[in-house]
Amino acid sequence: MTDNTTSSDEPIVGTVGVIADDQGVLAEGGIAIQGNQALLLARFADMDAAGAAYEVLREAESKRAIDIQGVLVVDADYEGKIKIRKLTDHHTRTGLAWGAVGGAALAIIFPATLLAGAVAGGVVGAAIGKAGNIKTKSDLAKELADVITPGTSGIVAVVDLTAVDAVSRAIPDAAEVKSVPIDAETAAAVTDAAKSASAEAPAG
Repeated sequence: MTDNTTSSDEPIVGTVGVIADDQGVLAEGGIAIQGNQALLLARFADMDAAGAAYEVLREAESKRAIDIQGVLVVDADYEGKIKIRKLTDHHTRTGLAWGAVGGAALAIIFPATLLAGAVAGGVVGAAIGKAGNIKTKSDLAKELADVITPGTSGIVAVVDLTAVDAVSRAIPDAAEVKSVPIDAETAAAVTDAAKSASAEAPAG
């Protein structure tokens, strides 16, 4: 994995796709990113493995070992519908619930049709509603939506860019881990969605 550390003045480019033949690269698409956070998805064979990874990350964040803004554990049925596993929520040093931040991230990655019926109200559902108008979501979805495939489980996380490698190392049982840097505007929108959702539907 490449080193994602950067200064605030230099953009990070997340590649969307590359087309090449034996003559070399023909076309390449990308998103210019300027910020210090990333969306991260990890795929697991089953919900037990994803839940265990959640607990590992929760403990690491509680000990201030890794800077993680939010995590959500999800399950994709064989039709690809995303369902959220109810776990004991965790509040980070910023005071935001992981589920609220993860819910906002979930709304960026997956289309509403896959989330229909997945969330029965509460803070996560409110966060998903609040995050629906983030303008960069289509580009981010192209990068990440194929990680959690039908019949698998996964983790949706918002992490500090400098923590991406540490998070990946902390969950070695993941079949695939993919991350995409997000710009400061999108990161702020996720945070605002989580704050608003928490105010409207307090956890518990």
